[in-house]
Amino acid sequence: MFVVQMHSLIVSLLRATACFLVFAPLLHGEETAWPPVLRGAVGGTVTLRDEEFLRVPQSVAARRDDGKIVPFDVAKTAPTVELAFHDQLGPDAIKRRLWSSWGDICVAGDGRVYCGLGDHGNDAGGDARCFIYRWDPSAKQMRQIVDMSRVVPPRAGQPAWSKVHAKIDEGPDGKIYFSCTLNAGGRAGDPKYGFNDSLPGGQLYRYDPATDRTEVFASLPPRRCTATSILDRERNVWWCNLEAGGGDALWGINLATKKIVFSGEDGSVGFNRAFALLRVGRILFNGKDAFQLLDPAAGKIRVTHAQTPGSPGMRCATRESGDGHVYGVLQTTHQLFRYAPARDELKLLGANWLEGEYTAVCELSPDGRFLYYLPGSHGRAWTSGTPVIQYDPATGRRKVLAFLAPAFERAHDYVPAGTYGMKVSADGATLYVNFNGHAADRIRPAPMKPIGSGLPAFAAIHIPASERSVPAVK
Repeated sequence: MFVVQMHSLIVSLLRATACFLVFAPLLHGEETAWPPVLRGAVGGTVTLRDEEFLRVPQSVAARRDDGKIVPFDVAKTAPTVELAFHDQLGPDAIKRRLWSSWGDICVAGDGRVYCGLGDHGNDAGGDARCFIYRWDPSAKQMRQIVDMSRVVPPRAGQPAWSKVHAKIDEGPDGKIYFSCTLNAGGRAGDPKYGFNDSLPGGQLYRYDPATDRTEVFASLPPRRCTATSILDRERNVWWCNLEAGGGDALWGINLATKKIVFSGEDGSVGFNRAFALLRVGRILFNGKDAFQLLDPAAGKIRVTHAQTPGSPGMRCATRESGDGHVYGVLQTTHQLFRYAPARDELKLLGANWLEGEYTAVCELSPDGRFLYYLPGSHGRAWTSGTPVIQYDPATGRRKVLAFLAPAFERAHDYVPAGTYGMKVSADGATLYVNFNGHAADRIRPAPMKPIGSGLPAFAAIHIPASERSVPAVK
């Protein structure tokens, strides 16, 4: 009996050891795929329409009952949402520093959507990853189209791009223009970044959808990078804010001639994270104490009367509307604003959400009827359910189209948690959002904290027609 018992014990130990040897790498994340498998996905994409989207989270309901937050309504009909993870992140992707998305996205003329992603890795050491993806709304699929390590091959002593912070745009030629940056572009002048003749600093890249090829289109001034850009398609001029150097400055290049059309003085830009393109080609941007206007034709900057006490200026802004207004959200105070360039008149419209939440991107519907935004950009949105807001400038009404986080966490183990990239489809029916987020506790690796980063995703939010209609006049 003793021999039999010992044999049984030995067999059990051997089996346990074998199991440990098989699963030990998984425990250390050595073989764990990242991103994880999206539960319920078909072709990499899940589709969810859930009445839970319309349920106000308890944390928000309690604050509303106390009368401490800005009033809001909730949609009557839930949207349908498609969501997909960005894949092909390279070997040991789970060990990278911080997968995240920091820039605005692009809806091209053919309806396809372009977005960026980076790992916030060892940029100075040349070990960072940065990619561009494209969403095909007809196929409901995401595909990686640009790997920046192939566009700018790694070499000893050369830095690597870790983020796409500036906007992605489609030019009049149908090609896609974008620029990459470092973890902190304002440090680009630090000698530790080994810029060289082939990579003198930030660059403007051009992707051709017809050939699937990406090229270096132009170089920014040496040892400068940008986190803020916009394309004036009518005049074919790409504008950006130059970081590093002796201070922030506007810089513009004509895409047809590659000639510089404007190069501002260092330090002439204040808070450098947003500017707006006006209909006549002027640029509205933050100065030291007020909004400023650049007239490129005259090459002159004019300080406006639009001051923003308590805030360094706009954090995000829309195009100029048909009736001559720019809408946006201020930094720090998180107030909605409306600015009329023709009258040089600024009006504050109250907190954007709750008592005011950091918001990095906003967008007018094509007809100018609604303003859309997702507050809580820096990974905080999930604490209030990741609301999707529709603001009606005519009435001042804030309406939550959906609280996305609770339903997606329950159904698909994913927590969408904030965005820097959001656009509206040409027909006004769909919001495209490039989310930062994290995995639900059930599948989240222990080293990854629930901080709203580490697992980005792309979403197409289809707004019901009834939620886009103009209320009848009583």
